Amino acid sequence: METRTMSRQRQARFSMTPAAVALLAAVLLVWPASTAVAQTSQTSGVIAGSVTADQGVVRAFRVKARDTVHRISYTVYTVAGRYQIFNLPPSTYDVQVIEDGFEPLVKTTTVSAGNTATVDLALTSTGVVSVSGAAAGAAAGQENYGRRARLNPAGARLVSFDELYPPHPTREIMLRSCFGCHGPAGFHNRGPMNAAGWQRAVHKMFDVDGRVANMNAGVAQITYDTVSREEETAIIQYLTENFGPGSEKRDLLLDPLVRDEQALSQAVYVQYELKRMDRPDVNGARTSGSIHSVFASLQHAGIIWVSGNGSNEIIRVDTNDLNFDTRTKEYWIDNPDNINVTPHGILELGGKVYWVELTGDHLGELDPDTGTMTRYPFPTTGAGAHSAWADSRGQIWYTYFASAGRIGRFDTKTKEFTEWEQPDGWSGYGIVVDRQDRVWAVGLHTHATRMYNQETQEWTSYPMTNPARRLTWDANGKIWAAHYYGNTITMIDPVTDEVTSYELPLKDGNPYDIWFDNDNNLWIENGIYNSMVKFDQTTKEFTYFPFPELRAHTPKLDLDPAGVMWFTLRNSSGPGIATLKPKGNVPAGRSAAQ
Repeated sequence: METRTMSRQRQARFSMTPAAVALLAAVLLVWPASTAVAQTSQTSGVIAGSVTADQGVVRAFRVKARDTVHRISYTVYTVAGRYQIFNLPPSTYDVQVIEDGFEPLVKTTTVSAGNTATVDLALTSTGVVSVSGAAAGAAAGQENYGRRARLNPAGARLVSFDELYPPHPTREIMLRSCFGCHGPAGFHNRGPMNAAGWQRAVHKMFDVDGRVANMNAGVAQITYDTVSREEETAIIQYLTENFGPGSEKRDLLLDPLVRDEQALSQAVYVQYELKRMDRPDVNGARTSGSIHSVFASLQHAGIIWVSGNGSNEIIRVDTNDLNFDTRTKEYWIDNPDNINVTPHGILELGGKVYWVELTGDHLGELDPDTGTMTRYPFPTTGAGAHSAWADSRGQIWYTYFASAGRIGRFDTKTKEFTEWEQPDGWSGYGIVVDRQDRVWAVGLHTHATRMYNQETQEWTSYPMTNPARRLTWDANGKIWAAHYYGNTITMIDPVTDEVTSYELPLKDGNPYDIWFDNDNNLWIENGIYNSMVKFDQTTKEFTYFPFPELRAHTPKLDLDPAGVMWFTLRNSSGPGIATLKPKGNVPAGRSAAQ
């Protein structure tokens, strides 16, 4: 979920002045979106054509071309009913439109170097959109990293948030302490259940052996210091009354997402399928292919490190390698207990790869040159080490997912741990380290961002309206946090201590991760709207880039040294990794930096 290191070299790259950024933008040539004739290079080809539909308007429809040999997919958006996909390796491609409500239509074509293949797609409406509410889309999307949730059946009545979760003093307790983790679609899709069922579901959060997120026993997800026993009972009653036996099937009514064709006209999603080995059973249970966080290598361009949270392994993906059979390398995490240690946050530091284990209670270290793994036991067990980030001093900072009330540090030179107590009930999530080596962290039940100044050895809290999941810092040194409930992102100015929030335009969104690009735009994952969202800091405008899959989600974003954004994402062939290049679908030789 939250992992990254920031080298001095990378810090310098993200420290460009506004004048330098403007100059870079001026010299980067981009191809006009209105160009009607596809242009090719001598080493790649193009697929182009039209998209029509017997019902409705074709507006920024997603067109995907899947390279069936190299197992890489390229997804672009239509403009005025036409599309072009540039820079495709010569191969055989399956081409289709990725939109709900149409009969499946796949056409196969061959792309040769220097040529354009024409594929026109005429869609036939089914008259039915399979996912119309928030819960189904968001919950199904999160399956790509192992979470399973029951979905409300088709035909659920779509209602406002206040009708779905009626105002009540108990709802205020839940908004304060529950929705920061579960989000606006996190409860009603679990019902209907009777009082006993809701009692089991709610009390699991307070149970030190609740095994939330498959953590070991030892630390509860939430404590009675945060939510009292009386409040726990009230929550069970509230959920039973609203989502008990016989309750009407309801789902959250969303705003329509009207796509901006011009803003999306040069964007391309590229998805890489991963060849996975037959994974042995762990502790008598089968492992899954689920993957979680990514980290773009600082030393080797095109290498992406991935935490295999469902498969008990660390994965290396060479995105420079077109060969599907050799692109992926897996490192199995052997351990005496023969369990899936659930590797989670991952980073590269000093030529080695480090990860934290949500289940295994260890911090792992891999030497890619030798394949040697070393695992260091955390001082606190059963708390679910969650996210990690490295500072410039060779130290790795981490959070615990459960309410351990601690933030920790591992010194990669001395191999020693140090942990700091946090406010009661602190359940950590995202963590980053800025250019001044100040540590910033957020927690699921805490309406504040915590900052540790390594020079003064002092902690500071910055109040926020809601708890946050993840955070980042931008080119100007501002800190940004994404609120999984509240539909907002928050900026903290460490110089003035000013805290400013920005609400996303489509209601009831669930911002998950947040990251910045070379133009100092913010990118926000928003699973309920099945989109990556761009926030332009200059214009204060939001633009939604729908994912290349119908129900997708990514738990962690990362930016490589070339300015390309990476993340995990499920596709039709299972979990893989992907990149979004907002200005990448242009003819060869004219590509923008991203």
